[in-house]
Amino acid sequence: MAKVQFGGGVSNMQGSIAGNTFTRSKAGPAARNRVKPNNPATPAQMAQRALITRLSKSWQGMTDAQRTAWDTAASQQKRVGVCGNAITLTGHQYYVRSNSMREENNDTADANEPPAAAEFTADIFSTTVPTADISDASIKINLGSGAADTQQITIWATAARSAGKMAYKGVLKKTYVTTIDSTDVSNTYVDIYTSWTEKFGAIAGTAGKAITFSCRQYDSGTYSPPVIVKAVITA
Repeated sequence: MAKVQFGGGVSNMQGSIAGNTFTRSKAGPAARNRVKPNNPATPAQMAQRALITRLSKSWQGMTDAQRTAWDTAASQQKRVGVCGNAITLTGHQYYVRSNSMREENNDTADANEPPAAAEFTADIFSTTVPTADISDASIKINLGSGAADTQQITIWATAARSAGKMAYKGVLKKTYVTTIDSTDVSNTYVDIYTSWTEKFGAIAGTAGKAITFSCRQYDSGTYSPPVIVKAVITA
């Protein structure tokens, strides 16, 4: 990988030009040969592609007034690009993004209507270290003082990894989606053991390794900022 020193008014560069890919590493900006991305075409990937195709076709069938409403709503949604620049979504992008999240979270809202402003609750998740215990077959994510009945949550997780490894977005997989009920609130945790083992395999033999979790609340077609917690697996 070649290191790059930027100047002349250019402070950052991300993406590919011809055979070169520009990125940012721990050491700073860098360039490397462009590599054709792997396309394993897993069932999950194919399902996501089919969802996007179906939603795009639905967008084409909407009325002009409906599309205008989405354009207006999208103009109010600001996102940050990889270079730190502000990005404004198109109405079509916002429609596909919002309704993908709605379907993933079993949200029955009208797909043609832009979502209302999300209302998130503070302290749904506790920052207390979660537990992953082989002996009692449990992986418990602690809930906080803001947890209440009917709140929808989604948890991403990693496989069992070396406890010293940093977890980044690419290794976190959506693992657990649920609506909190009174039992969860009373227990002060949700146990995601079954969902985690279905995604990553048996936990036996992984004592001493760690699992990182990204925990978010879902509301109105969007997610709250993540609460990141890590559990070291015990036997």
